[in-house]
Amino acid sequence: MEYFKSLTTSALADLIQSTRNVLYICMPSLHPEIVNAIAELNNSQTQKQNNIIINLLIDFDAQTFRQGYGDFESIENLYSEQYKIKSLNNNRISFIISDNVGYYLFIESRSLIPADKETINAVKIDPVSMVRLKNYFFPEKKKIDDIQNELSNAIIEESKILNNPASLISQKPAPVLCLSNEIVKEVKANLEDNPPLKPDFKRIVEFYSNKFQYVRLKFEGANLQYRKVEIPSKALPVMDAKLKEQLETKLNLFDKSGEQEYFKPLNDFKAKITATREKYLKKVKSREESLLSKSRKLDFEKEIEKLKKELGNVKSKTINNIVDQIEDTKNSLLNDLAEFFIANPKALFPNHPTLWENNLDYVKKSAKSTADRIINHIHWPLAHLLVDEFKLTLQYSDITVEDLKNEEFIKELFESELITEKDKDKIAEFGKGIELIK
Repeated sequence: MEYFKSLTTSALADLIQSTRNVLYICMPSLHPEIVNAIAELNNSQTQKQNNIIINLLIDFDAQTFRQGYGDFESIENLYSEQYKIKSLNNNRISFIISDNVGYYLFIESRSLIPADKETINAVKIDPVSMVRLKNYFFPEKKKIDDIQNELSNAIIEESKILNNPASLISQKPAPVLCLSNEIVKEVKANLEDNPPLKPDFKRIVEFYSNKFQYVRLKFEGANLQYRKVEIPSKALPVMDAKLKEQLETKLNLFDKSGEQEYFKPLNDFKAKITATREKYLKKVKSREESLLSKSRKLDFEKEIEKLKKELGNVKSKTINNIVDQIEDTKNSLLNDLAEFFIANPKALFPNHPTLWENNLDYVKKSAKSTADRIINHIHWPLAHLLVDEFKLTLQYSDITVEDLKNEEFIKELFESELITEKDKDKIAEFGKGIELIK
């Protein structure tokens, strides 16, 4: 066994599940990953009918949880499953003993260190110390002779280790570095760019981040009524000012007067999105995003999933109407162009003898031919590509310490009923020193 070791949360879980006889865990509290490992160990021993003894000791106090040393709900679930959990107030000595393997654990708050960040945080416990730890933190009614025998056996085990002094010295020392000017400058610059956040600040931010968060809900590609088509300038025989003015009113891809009829499924769908926004989201002036109470997040996401499934039906119902509208626009523009050229034959025959202008039959045929050519030069969008642009997207982001320093934002939270008067006063005071931005 390594004397100095890095025990991440997942490594601790593995050590717990390797237990075959007795497990001792002494920590400020337990996170879900550890609780799950204990539950799995218990389930495996039930199935195999082993008799593994599980001993748990924590500091069951509200402040312990506030400081990021565990998860209340996980402990509550463990307790409800009839596990024997003991509590020792203000204890910060942490260790784990799985059968004959033991480590002192230098546990840090989860608010400060992620679960699986590899840090040098464990030191092997010698056999004698394991006996002393068990009898102090997990006292049992034992005969003094039994305790002495247990300690004697531990001393024998310890003496075996001491018989080989060379094995007690690590062949690979810790990768210690001497401070240098470069390191000092690098750390200083880092701190200036990202100043350390006091634990109380972080705890308050995390508390309110768990109450609500920013949401950006967007329905993209749905404003078809504003789509236009562009007539290439080279497609026109002449850029007549009168023609240009007339075409400006004909370039809309869809006829707005028929919007209610053609785009009813789409408009009904957009109305449902608006209703969902109004039901779950609160708009604040200081941010582009809206705010969602996390207590309603599950219901909100269910509604969004329903809308996403419904979107396929909306596309199917809309695509044929789009095709019809595009064809109507083509025919309307074709007729308008032909009528313009018939009324303005000089646009058809620039720099040609006026003879052709007086041949009405030829003018009509030329007007129709020229209008057809112009229509064919226009890049008309395909209906299926237009409906493919329909996308309902959802993005989340969390509240930051800067947000909670903004007085206007706090006021909006209160007015949106996302926080109470008590919350408002608590943030404003920030008991430990956050200054509000005026």
